[in-house]
Amino acid sequence: MLRKFFAVKPLLAFLAFLALALSWCLGTPLLSAADEPEQSIKAAAVVRGEFSGADHIWNFANWQSTYTTPDYLEVAYRLPRSLVVALAEHNPACYAFRSDTTPACTDHANKHRVAEAVATGTALTHMNYSPLYYALVGWPTLFLPGDSALYGMRIVSALITAALLAIAFVTAARRGRAAAVGVVAAVTPAAIYFGAVVNPSGLEITSALLAWVSLISLTHADPDDAAALRRDRILFTFSAATLVLVRPLGPAWLAIIVAAVFAVGPNARETLRRIVRGRGARRMGAVLAVAVVATASWDATQNTMGIVPHANPTYTIAKGMHITLSQTPEFFSQMVGLIGWNDVHIPDATETLWYGIFVALLLAGSVLGDRRERLVLLGMAALVVFFPVLFEGATGGSYGVGWQGRYTLPLAVGVPLLAAEVLGRRMQSTSLLDVPRTLTTTVGGTLAVAYLCEVWWAWRRYAEGLGSASTFVPWHAHWSPVITWPLMLGLAVIGCAGLLALLISPSTYPNEPGRLDGLVPRLPSQAPEESFIRNTGPSR
Repeated sequence: MLRKFFAVKPLLAFLAFLALALSWCLGTPLLSAADEPEQSIKAAAVVRGEFSGADHIWNFANWQSTYTTPDYLEVAYRLPRSLVVALAEHNPACYAFRSDTTPACTDHANKHRVAEAVATGTALTHMNYSPLYYALVGWPTLFLPGDSALYGMRIVSALITAALLAIAFVTAARRGRAAAVGVVAAVTPAAIYFGAVVNPSGLEITSALLAWVSLISLTHADPDDAAALRRDRILFTFSAATLVLVRPLGPAWLAIIVAAVFAVGPNARETLRRIVRGRGARRMGAVLAVAVVATASWDATQNTMGIVPHANPTYTIAKGMHITLSQTPEFFSQMVGLIGWNDVHIPDATETLWYGIFVALLLAGSVLGDRRERLVLLGMAALVVFFPVLFEGATGGSYGVGWQGRYTLPLAVGVPLLAAEVLGRRMQSTSLLDVPRTLTTTVGGTLAVAYLCEVWWAWRRYAEGLGSASTFVPWHAHWSPVITWPLMLGLAVIGCAGLLALLISPSTYPNEPGRLDGLVPRLPSQAPEESFIRNTGPSR
């Protein structure tokens, strides 16, 4: 009975990830995520065919003495009155960056903003990324009013996030327990959070994760399994095209993904020859080429971030690199769970447990892998650290130094995925079958605890604030979400429990050697490569 229940694992994975996403989507204040007000305005404008706006307003920064964002150009869009009022009512200015203040302050702090919104009938944003994400999430504003429209966009974003993550999990699970563990380790609380609010970073992160997973699966698929090849090729084409089209760095992330996956896999030249063979490969290439040309054209002709390039005479590349490198520890916190306007600081337990698992996977993959695999893994880890430093050093003179941890996540999720892939290949010996089973239980349980610590911290921050009067368990909340705190916490628990159950259940891994009572033969693609385990015992 239990085995039949877990046979519907794609749906269960989707529901588990959806529960996690909805806990953020419906359990945190509207517009409380970084840049969410402006992203919401842009989404509502795009689905109405508004791209030029009604007015343009300059905002000036003290660019001569700082290295933050320089001048930028905001566009005023005419939107339905109820939506403009809702955007003004939930403006987070009174509590953003003030962790001791709850969102209850908006009731009185935004009265003047509401009056101004009613008078002008417009809302301002300087965001101008590719319209793909905005078109996907903005359509609820066409028929829902006010707060309902804002929640509608969040829910659509959460549904997309849950679907992409579920597909990635199921695809990885076909390769075994270690690969599934890699996906769960890569999906940090911040990754799900930004996929559950109105922000294109969420779609960028989840599409990148699916591109990593599907390409790893594609490069290791059985050459005689045409259905698996076609499935993985479609998934990679879809996810890679989405990644390229969402944000400006998409093409760079895709190039790194392809290079790293082929570098860590065996027989890269033969694998590439097999993948690019046939009509399906030509279609894949054509779709990706169109996506790259489209995003390059948009970025070349549009001011995607609304920033007006302005050379700072006091800026040097060395200064920009030094500033970014000094902020790197904060980037690592942001990649795991720094939510809100980067003002809900991650609890120590979450960061310690998550990076403990991350480092353990990286070390295990490096120790058990061969020299080439070790170099790729360590090179990817170094790239996570130094890509922002090099990028900001090169562009900070005109665009400012404003990197955030979530910008690195499309690249960073590849490290646990590649480490788990190497680990899984090295463990595919029947004498080590108990190791991956213990691995899923230990890692899954640890990450569930870390995730729930982050949810608890967000509960404290938004319910009471994190000031001196904050309590360990904020029963007397000054602010409560639309679904109440118990339901928000319950969704997070249900999601974590569901994923942990899927990780542990043998039925999640259809190709695992020996998972049934009767031993099954090893597939050709599962034969262990030459490694330290080749003489550990006879095959069964």
